[in-house]
Amino acid sequence: MAGTAAAQSQVTLTVTVVNQDGDPLSGIDISATWDGGAGGPSNETTRANGQALIDVPEGADVMLQIDDDEYVRNVPYVVEDAEAESIEVAVSESATATVNAVTADGQPAENARIRLYRDGNYVVDRNAGSDGTVTTQPVEEGEYSVIVTKPGFYRNLTTVSITGETTTTVQVSEGSVLLQAEVVDDHFNDSRPIRDATVRVESNSGFDGTVPTLSDGTASVSVPVNDRYDVTVTKEGYETVERRVSVAEDETSIDVDIRRTPEITLSPDNRQVVVDANVRLTVTDEYDEPVANATVTRNGTEVGQTDADGEITATVPTAGNVTFTATAGDLTTTTNVTAFRPGEETTTGGAAQTPEPTATETTDGSGPGFTVGLTMAALLAAAALARRRR
Repeated sequence: MAGTAAAQSQVTLTVTVVNQDGDPLSGIDISATWDGGAGGPSNETTRANGQALIDVPEGADVMLQIDDDEYVRNVPYVVEDAEAESIEVAVSESATATVNAVTADGQPAENARIRLYRDGNYVVDRNAGSDGTVTTQPVEEGEYSVIVTKPGFYRNLTTVSITGETTTTVQVSEGSVLLQAEVVDDHFNDSRPIRDATVRVESNSGFDGTVPTLSDGTASVSVPVNDRYDVTVTKEGYETVERRVSVAEDETSIDVDIRRTPEITLSPDNRQVVVDANVRLTVTDEYDEPVANATVTRNGTEVGQTDADGEITATVPTAGNVTFTATAGDLTTTTNVTAFRPGEETTTGGAAQTPEPTATETTDGSGPGFTVGLTMAALLAAAALARRRR
């Protein structure tokens, strides 16, 4: 099978190593490996004609590496699906580069990232130390793109010709850009902007800024360029949301969806009822929407589940405080209802109380609380007395 070394038969690769001008080179050490480095190595040295014969498994993907003090390849040469064939491997005279990254005031750009790019490959990708300097391993002579980046600084791209031992200095400048967060509650069909949410922006390089959202749900922070930020959005009654965002050198916007902290509420239609009367209880969620199939208990005994409207009706069989509890998933809430017998004192919160007078009774029998029946009886009695006196 192509790309594997499953077949055990061997084939011979005729490898010719040449310099930049196409001239064959002798005395160049070649190391061949396959199966992702698990197979081999098979080591050979080029002869006077620049050739080396290397036996490898047929059909293998073979990687050829050059080991020489004078000549190098930036990347290994790969032979796919090896068969008996002739291959020309070009090498270049080796060189090194020392790249000094500095800030606008000439100070070392500590921990700057320095990369050398050529022919579609990053040949070097390292972080400078406190001195802002990177010295490369031996690389091919030629022109390279040198890219220097550092959090809080604009990216610098420079072309450098590397020969022998080359030293170059690259300057980076500080800069900032706007990072805007738009915070909305996406519970609704049309997401609603959230005002006065707190947006905190932090980075590992030390930036820390906090701003509130405006009426349109947006908050903008000026942040250093070319860095990654942790954005945390908080608001009372809402769940905290965290986002990680990379900011380059252009204004960056992110959308943050938040929702209210999950909770349920249990509400009775009447908090004082007569013993054995029914009370209707309604369970709603954090958006005041009905919660169906919530389990409701009365003093610990289940009385049923809420319907599609989040409602359930239960009796209150005993006098005093009765505790109703609703459970939906891992959310629980309770409420109390006080039951009393007509004419008896009730107890609310441990204190004895007399039921409040209704529209048809008063506490002293005189006043606007007289019933129509009592008033009519008094009128009839007065009329009878008048007739007897005639």
